[in-house]
Amino acid sequence: MIKNTVMLGVFASTIVSSLNAKAIEDKILKDQFVISGSLSFLTEYYWRGATQTQGKPAVQGILRMDHDTGVYAQIFASNIQLGIGSSLEFDYFLGYNYSLNDHLKLNLQYLDVNYPGKDKTLPQVDFEEYSLGLAASDLLRSDDQLDFSFYYSPDYTLETGKMLRYEAGYRFPINAKWGTYTQIGYNKFSSLDAYARLWDTDKKKYFYDYKVGVDLSFQNFIFDLYYADANINKALSNADSTVVFSLSRIF
Repeated sequence: MIKNTVMLGVFASTIVSSLNAKAIEDKILKDQFVISGSLSFLTEYYWRGATQTQGKPAVQGILRMDHDTGVYAQIFASNIQLGIGSSLEFDYFLGYNYSLNDHLKLNLQYLDVNYPGKDKTLPQVDFEEYSLGLAASDLLRSDDQLDFSFYYSPDYTLETGKMLRYEAGYRFPINAKWGTYTQIGYNKFSSLDAYARLWDTDKKKYFYDYKVGVDLSFQNFIFDLYYADANINKALSNADSTVVFSLSRIF
């Protein structure tokens, strides 16, 4: 009886130790990885100076996983209307955030833009992009942020060659819920012919775009309203100035 009791105690102790080890392991994994995402409804999908939905509404989803080393992976999906045979944009992100100090953060990112079901008679519309960003916070007040980013595509959409984008943005928190922001970008393409293929004019090979907006965070929702414009080619309806409103649910 004593022998059986001792053996049972050893067995129970082993099980408890295993469960504790599993719980510790699960906690470590939970602490190391953070999964987040959002679902957004927008009056229009507008990106870098042009509408992606011809001024019509869009539904977008983001799923992201961050590791405590700063490495992250993200997927993005949205409906589109670009006349390329596809009604969906599906992007993959892989990046790394590195804190230089309490107020400076460096970001390295790879982006793979895909259009499932695209018209294969067109030049390749999918493209890859690499970026480097620097974010500085707490400059004028707590939680404000100034961003500088550089983007490079070795072969931009429709096989138009190299594309460079320089971007600067600033967000100023009015209070714990409200904030205002602005962003400006300069986009340079490989040649006049490349610009003409993309924007139907061979008069230049660069353009700038900008936006000014305000956002409101309430519990797990974000309300965003901004005005945007660009000098791409004013003869194009998809490059008109616009006002975009979005509602996002964060999880």
